[in-house]
Amino acid sequence: MKSKPFGALFGLLALVAILGVAPAFGQTANEIDMAKGAGAAATAGCVAAKNCFSPNPLNVTPGTTVTWKNTDTVSHYVTSGQPSDNTTGTVFDSGNLIKPGSTFQFTFANAGTYDYFCTVHPWMTGQVIVGAASTSPSNNNTGTSGGNMGGMAMLTAKASDGTIVTISTSGPVSGQPLSLAISFTDANGNKIHHQNYAIAVTQDGNNILSNSAGHTHTGDDTQTTSTNLSSTDPVDIQVTLNGIGLPTADPTTWTGVKGEVLSFTHVVPEFGPVASIVLAIAVMSMVVFAAKTRGIPKF
Repeated sequence: MKSKPFGALFGLLALVAILGVAPAFGQTANEIDMAKGAGAAATAGCVAAKNCFSPNPLNVTPGTTVTWKNTDTVSHYVTSGQPSDNTTGTVFDSGNLIKPGSTFQFTFANAGTYDYFCTVHPWMTGQVIVGAASTSPSNNNTGTSGGNMGGMAMLTAKASDGTIVTISTSGPVSGQPLSLAISFTDANGNKIHHQNYAIAVTQDGNNILSNSAGHTHTGDDTQTTSTNLSSTDPVDIQVTLNGIGLPTADPTTWTGVKGEVLSFTHVVPEFGPVASIVLAIAVMSMVVFAAKTRGIPKF
């Protein structure tokens, strides 16, 4: 009896297992094109359509390398942030003008929403959403799950007025509190300041988080359960939009959607136990394969 067939079998198992988790770890490339004529604000149709950078927004998973390609006839910059920010360029910056036909690349390692624009032509704005594969269709109040890495789940839902609510969480872990990062953006991808909302989270039919007076000054907020979870079962999340305005002002003066409920059901990290098991099989198979081909004599 020889070890070659067994070694080949373990090698094959290792290859299959590695391929099974490769999409979660590998980088993928996505391209954003700069529209032709985008440098002329007066005549560029992309300004009104909000697609001087196309596609906009671009949804990718963490670890993705994004390529900006200048398909225009004039040069452009790509700088993180918004024209009104005082921290532009802190995440990424092309550094030099991107000439027609040239490109700029940046790899997004962490989940989040990243605004960017051209400093020479500030009406050219765009957004990269890292962690969400797509946003749900208009008037769809059910959250859709996006891509994730390392046990991080990101989900989005869109209200009737175009408001997009994005929730990021590492998922339920028994014996630990649950933390949620919540982001509110308008139909143009801008953060909504002074958004008032209510949030309710249940697990196994039990209410584990309830806040009827949520408010964010910047468009980003966090919520954490006051007690540890009793299981790793999925959670259901409901976010109710209660209007936009200062919390000290009369609620009747708040603007925007009021009373609309966005639901995120059966929330768990997509990259979880199954992928971990597959990865473990890959490692074990490779170890056994190495042992059989090197250290075990043939009979």
